[in-house]
Amino acid sequence: MKKTFVILFVLLITAGLAVAGCGAAAPPQAAQQPAAQTEADAAPTEATKSEAAVEAAANPAGYDVATCFAPASNNDKTVKFDAKPGPYKIAVSNSFIGNDWRTQMIQMAKAYVKQPHVAPLIEEFSLVSSGQDVAAQIAQMDNMIASGVDAIILNAASPTAFDAVIRRAADAGIIVVSFDNVVTAPEAVLINEDQVEFGRELARDLVKRLNGKGNVVMVTGVAGTSVDIDRTKGGKEVFAENPDIKVVAEVVGNWDTGTAQKVMADLLATRDDINGVWAQGGTPGVVQAFIDAGKPFVPVAGEAENGFRKQLAEYKDKGLAGISVGQSPGLIAVSIQAALELLQGRELPRVIAAPLPIATTETLESGVNYFPDLPDSFFTPIQFKSCGVDLSAKDILAQSAE
Repeated sequence: MKKTFVILFVLLITAGLAVAGCGAAAPPQAAQQPAAQTEADAAPTEATKSEAAVEAAANPAGYDVATCFAPASNNDKTVKFDAKPGPYKIAVSNSFIGNDWRTQMIQMAKAYVKQPHVAPLIEEFSLVSSGQDVAAQIAQMDNMIASGVDAIILNAASPTAFDAVIRRAADAGIIVVSFDNVVTAPEAVLINEDQVEFGRELARDLVKRLNGKGNVVMVTGVAGTSVDIDRTKGGKEVFAENPDIKVVAEVVGNWDTGTAQKVMADLLATRDDINGVWAQGGTPGVVQAFIDAGKPFVPVAGEAENGFRKQLAEYKDKGLAGISVGQSPGLIAVSIQAALELLQGRELPRVIAAPLPIATTETLESGVNYFPDLPDSFFTPIQFKSCGVDLSAKDILAQSAE
């Protein structure tokens, strides 16, 4: 009997162990139960934070990397950096802060980093202006390097004085994007508008409106500057390709409305054979000279002053037509976007020609590319849609310029 009992007991234990062994493969319901998370498990890693930031920052319609970051004619190579997890620390080092262009530039930077496709990628944004003191701006950049920023956006007081500090930034793994007043340091990524092409665009539109024939006046900028030289070069290239276009006068307008108005008025007092005007700047003054002289309007190719675009809209039915091309303070937003692309491992040209912001009589749209209720001095080219920069005047003017 005892022997039978022992045998039965052993059989029961063996069966129990077999059941326990099968139970190691959890039943379906048990498999669906989530494992308990520790605090460390629940915390997002740097990689997941970066992925979440990128996912939240889907670029807007129209954004096109190839169009936005096209290589300039003097591009020397492409650049690519190891991708870093975001969000990122972006710093702007600005020099001069004494005119409307720089004021609007700062406002545009602050508006841009708040945009829905940008804000998730930025952990910290700072902007400091040093004035034209080169040593102060270099010290400012050294402070940014020491603070561990991921990228510095630079509008430099000097093209040649920043080589050493940019090298220090590069050694620290910091990307430097230089725009507007660009630098010579080979480590920096450069972004600007193509000033030769600027002059060409003005001339092409004028030639088209004149059907390839007529007398043209060129109102140039500040003599001796690279911008004036490049724009004039581009304009003359196009006019030379059209032998029936005659440049009958070149006058210096200094990119100033009052100066341009005076030199144009002097010409109109002595000539009745002007068929079109190519103007680098001060364009509202050129148009006003025609109004004051009581002369019929001719096609005008000019800068992107709000005053000129308002004139194009106001006098459209009285014969005024033309093109308006501008050097945009929004280059700072394009530069921020370039830095974000580079930080995420995108390969870009080192020297980039930003798209030229252009409006014509036919494409003017109130509140979009000109602003009837804003001052004539407001810089109208505030959008680079192919770069994801689609700001409104309200967005910009709501920001402080400090």
